[in-house]
Amino acid sequence: MMPNFYLYFTSCVLLLALFCQVSMGTPVRTPRSLDTEKCGQCADLSRELVKNVRKLLDNENLFGGLNCSEQRVEVNSKTQTVLACEPNTDRNTRCSGQRNTTFSESACLRNIRADLGHYAASLQAYKQADLSSTVQDTKNLLNNCPSTQGDPSSHVADAKLTSGNSVDQRVHLCKLLKGFHLRVITISRAMGYISAGDHRK
Repeated sequence: MMPNFYLYFTSCVLLLALFCQVSMGTPVRTPRSLDTEKCGQCADLSRELVKNVRKLLDNENLFGGLNCSEQRVEVNSKTQTVLACEPNTDRNTRCSGQRNTTFSESACLRNIRADLGHYAASLQAYKQADLSSTVQDTKNLLNNCPSTQGDPSSHVADAKLTSGNSVDQRVHLCKLLKGFHLRVITISRAMGYISAGDHRK
């Protein structure tokens, strides 16, 4: 009778130990996809674009005689990049130190693509100065940014950059570039987050 009890007891202990080992083991991480690897390149391109736009804002040839720093910021109001690319952390887990975030990579990248298409078309339409370097950097990021849908060429340039006198156009260019600078900082951070792959863990 006793040997059977010990056999039964030993079996239960072994099963319990096996169960605990499986349940407490290191979670398997999802392999990094090709898109995530490409996002690493996009993160580098977006950081360069941040610097490029900042240089334009400091360009005396563009804004000489115009106090660009006093002009308000105008961002593309047709996208929701800031909201779409911000990981939402559950309030209940913030204090506990646990991470429970929701993040839609596809929604973030769709908004990024829409923004890049808008700004590339708008800057290309401005004929009062040579913005080709920034336009090209924007297009490079647009063409290398993975997992995005939609045709960026469908975006129409901002009409205020091609109408009115040259002073009004420069004022609007200043506002547009300030908005683009803020937006591309958001894009750069989002690309860094996606390339890190934290939302896939």
